[in-house]
Amino acid sequence: MIIVTTSHKPSQRTRSFAKDLASILPGAKVVTRGKKTLKDLSVIGYGLKAKHILVISEKHGNPSLIKIFYIDSTTKYPTLIHKYSIMLKGVALSRENPNAIKTYGAEKYRVSYDLCGSERCFSLADIFTELLFNCIDNDDYDIEIVLKDTTNLTIIEFVNAYKKVCGPVIKVSKVKKVDRRI
Repeated sequence: MIIVTTSHKPSQRTRSFAKDLASILPGAKVVTRGKKTLKDLSVIGYGLKAKHILVISEKHGNPSLIKIFYIDSTTKYPTLIHKYSIMLKGVALSRENPNAIKTYGAEKYRVSYDLCGSERCFSLADIFTELLFNCIDNDDYDIEIVLKDTTNLTIIEFVNAYKKVCGPVIKVSKVKKVDRRI
């Protein structure tokens, strides 16, 4: 399971992005942040048997950063390890795309990185493979995560088996591996 949440006092657009992202990831659950600290989130995640927490931060009311935390439950109290930071250049929500459709009950995912050429793009492929416990390598998938490079960005698209966009489109400017215990 993956917990998706936001920074404190998020804008409506950031809350919508969190819901949009959670709707496309397997077993993801949106947790309203409120005044919860990262420690509070780790306890909630531990109770829900989640492995990862995604925290979406914003700049000028738009999503600008996704911090990915791993919940380490091998210690006496659950602790968080900040694994990655993904800097965003922009997002297009599903509701903003007239061709986007909703996909329900997706179980099998595939990460497609054929159009990757940068280290940033390959890092994103590794991150999604780590997040999604049931990635497959064949054509029998419900949702394909398509990663493709442009000049300065990597685009993430979620498409269904019929090649229709079914989630947010995310523009990534930078991926940073952190590996820091919180």
